[in-house]
Amino acid sequence: MVNELIVNEIMSLQNAIYFISRVDSDSDFRKSCYEFKTQNALLKHLGEDQKGFTSAEIEDAFNVLELKCQTYEQAGRVKEVKAWFRLFP
Repeated sequence: MVNELIVNEIMSLQNAIYFISRVDSDSDFRKSCYEFKTQNALLKHLGEDQKGFTSAEIEDAFNVLELKCQTYEQAGRVKEVKAWFRLFP
């Protein structure tokens, strides 16, 4: 039971990191996210595809990625995606 919870948390964090990477690198994917008017609607949609994560998990993912950055440019890109995601009400 505990192992299953840990695996689910790791998968959710990986899903959030993958989402951030896709938003940064795939403009068509990023544009498709605009059909959702709220963060909750976007997160619900992502959860339907088994690629879901919570608001807290994406915040954790942003923190992990910011810590891994080796240059100001990398950190800037993560912060841009973070700001973009927070624009959703």
